[in-house]
Amino acid sequence: MDQPTRGPQALLANAMIGLLSPLDSLRFMRLKKSLLVMGLAPYLVAFALYGVLVGKVVTPMLSGFLIEKNLIPEQMAFIHGVLGILIWLLALMIFALLGPSIINTVASPLYDLVSGRTYEHFSNKTMPKESFEQFFRSFIGECSKLALWLMVTIILATTPFAAFLGGPIALWFLGWTHVDRTLNLKSLHLRERLMFGIENAPACIGLGLWGLIPGLNTLFTFLMASAGAVIVAKAEQRVH
Repeated sequence: MDQPTRGPQALLANAMIGLLSPLDSLRFMRLKKSLLVMGLAPYLVAFALYGVLVGKVVTPMLSGFLIEKNLIPEQMAFIHGVLGILIWLLALMIFALLGPSIINTVASPLYDLVSGRTYEHFSNKTMPKESFEQFFRSFIGECSKLALWLMVTIILATTPFAAFLGGPIALWFLGWTHVDRTLNLKSLHLRERLMFGIENAPACIGLGLWGLIPGLNTLFTFLMASAGAVIVAKAEQRVH
């Protein structure tokens, strides 16, 4: 794979591709409503199940434990209301942090399809039909990236100065994981996929920056597989 021209303007253009790729994918999905539904459905189902778990299991269990240990009075409804709000806020924070990565992994076949269709649209090329071997390799790869991302998140959150020193690398990795889905569908070897990520590091970091925007990092996550395909297609066009 040929390397694109480098320089301040080229690096900035590459970064802008990454920053704008979720918006490009959103415009594309508005034209392809089936892909939009396919991208949103796993999140809506997961959030509904998560809401039932928090509301019907976690909140009553935690409240019952605190009452049993006499840590809160059973008769004071106000305290129970505040406790319920705090539990939901914590639950939403956990979902925003971990939910998208877990959903992307579990629903990997759907997002492979979304990624492939997006790549075909922006590149005017036909993506080879995904074989069972590719599907299995993609799923295992997403599981591995999820485990690595969780480990990196824990390290950055608990180690002094780690966020400052490792933040750019973490942003690159987060963006590359979404780009890598399309590269894997193209049957590229891991070394080639990593080299693509290094050569297009500004675009990967630009895409990864969406993970820092509160609210949008969860709202736009269903677009990330599609956004990664946009980056691959536009990077190939810049080379040729």
